[in-house]
Amino acid sequence: MAILVSGASLRGALGAQAREIVGKALGPASMRQGVYPHSWWDVYSALRDAADAEPLITVVENAHVTEVGQDDDAAWTRLADGSVWTGDVLLGADGYRSVVRRWVDSARPVADYAGYVVWLGQSDLPEYYLERAGGPDFFSGEDDMLAVYPLIDRDGGVTRYGWGWFDPHHTSLFRRIGAIDGAEVKYTPRVDAVPGEVYDEMIRTAETRWPEPWRTGVVEAFRARDVVATPITEYLPHRVANGRIGVLGDAAHAQTPMTGAGFEEAVADAVALAEALDGVDAEQGLERYETARLAGMRSRVSAGQSFSRSFAGI
Repeated sequence: MAILVSGASLRGALGAQAREIVGKALGPASMRQGVYPHSWWDVYSALRDAADAEPLITVVENAHVTEVGQDDDAAWTRLADGSVWTGDVLLGADGYRSVVRRWVDSARPVADYAGYVVWLGQSDLPEYYLERAGGPDFFSGEDDMLAVYPLIDRDGGVTRYGWGWFDPHHTSLFRRIGAIDGAEVKYTPRVDAVPGEVYDEMIRTAETRWPEPWRTGVVEAFRARDVVATPITEYLPHRVANGRIGVLGDAAHAQTPMTGAGFEEAVADAVALAEALDGVDAEQGLERYETARLAGMRSRVSAGQSFSRSFAGI
C-alpha cells in the first residue's frame, strides 16, 4: 500500500515534535513534494514513533475491544480480558470491521464487499528504470487492472514501486476460505490460506498481460508469495457520531483504494475532531465533527462506489 503524505496535509495536523520525528523518518521533502507516495509501513512506523514520544499518549497493544457503550457521564470500552476503560469521549479508528461503529449506527454496522480483490505488493525498480519513474500508472487487462506507483525513499530517490492488481475473478475462492461471508468481508487471508494453484494462475496471467518493467516485479512477488490479497470493502456513512462516541478513518468511511484518499480523509477527520472538540463538551463537539465531515465522507465514498460497481459488474 502507498500513502501520499503531502496530499493529506499531514504537516498541519502534527505538533512541532511530531513533525520533526516524522520528517526525520520519511525525509525532509516528505511533507512538501506532492508526486510520490511512501510505503504504508514507512508512514506507520514514523507516526508510531511520534506517538510513542508524546507523553500525553499511552499506546496499549494486544488489547481486543469486545464492547463499547456510554452513559450520561462517560463513554466506556470493555476488553476481552474483562477490563473496562472510561473517558469523556470514545473515538473508534478501528478499521472497516469497526466494533465502535456498531454503537454509532446500529442499523448499519457492517461495511459491504465491493465485489473484487486487490493483490498488493512492493518491488524494486530495475536499475535501467530508476531515472524514468513517473507518477502512478494504470494498465487495463481483459477485465482486470494493474495500478503501479513509485515510492519515494527517505533521501528523495525512487528505487521501489508499489502495485495493486484489481481482480474481480476470485470472489468464490475468498468465500470458500471464509474471508467473505455474504456481503461482509471477515478478514484479509494469510498468504498460506490461498491455494498454490491460484498463485500459479496469477503468475501465468501476469507474464502475458502486464508490460515491463512492472511484469517482472509482479511475477517475482507471486513466486515468493510476497503479496497480500485484500477483499475491498466500502462503507457509506449516514452518521459518524452518537452522543460521546464517534468514528473516523475506515471505521467511518471505508472506500476503494482507487480513490487514493483513505489516509488523506483520515487525517482530515482527525483535524476536524480536534477543532470540533476544542472548548465544548463531548456531545456538542462530536455533533460539530459530524456536521463538518459527513458530507465530504459520503462524497468520496460515493465516487469510489461508482468505480467499484462498474469494475465489478454490479
